[in-house]
Amino acid sequence: MSWVPSKAFVRAALAAACLAAASAAAADILVVRALGPSAKAFPPGRRLPDAARITLKANDQLVVLDGRGTRTIRGPGTFTAGARAPVQSAAAVPVTRGRARIGAVRGPGDPPLLPPTLWHVDIDQSSNVCVADAAKLMLWRADAGTALNIAIAGPGGRTRRLLWPNGSTSLAWPADLPVTDGAEYRLSWSGAAAPTTLRFRTVSKKPAELDDIAQTLIRHDCQSQLDTFIETVKLPESRAPTG
Repeated sequence: MSWVPSKAFVRAALAAACLAAASAAAADILVVRALGPSAKAFPPGRRLPDAARITLKANDQLVVLDGRGTRTIRGPGTFTAGARAPVQSAAAVPVTRGRARIGAVRGPGDPPLLPPTLWHVDIDQSSNVCVADAAKLMLWRADAGTALNIAIAGPGGRTRRLLWPNGSTSLAWPADLPVTDGAEYRLSWSGAAAPTTLRFRTVSKKPAELDDIAQTLIRHDCQSQLDTFIETVKLPESRAPTG
């Protein structure tokens, strides 16, 4: 006589399977940046099991992300990927640690000035730019102490000139300049060391979870935004346990 599982048993088995899957997903560590001699072994976007052993050489730096935020593992040494000191969880939607200050003079120990959101475009950084909502695209600058005349050169040699008022850190992207996937624009203004090149990468929706945000920025090579993301959700640094 064959055994037929009861409905209660099936529900319990499904619940256990879901719990195991959730635990496995939560245990994943995502590599978001790697510097140093071992960098090729840890490409951004690579997932590591929580218990993975990582061997780093001198001058290696590995930035990893879990469900709470980013942290840096520094070589030399052998480390456990998920080993970390207890800290408060990071918010699911990043909030900047450092905001632009009008005419501010920064000291060497000051935290980096960050855009108000990941979706503000830092005009000082040439990079791919991930755009989730073209209608709300904003330019951003760290120093708002002076007015700025900015020229935006787009496809076909078309140039649009904007006046960026004194005291304002954000400026709306011109509605008549298309924000399409692959569109490239060059921004220049008086006093800039070199023009900034922006290449748009459109995404279907704005990701909300830390992991989804990081994966989106890595997949589209939106490096400037990824740098901002890493700083925004960085956990308090402590020396990772070796073993």
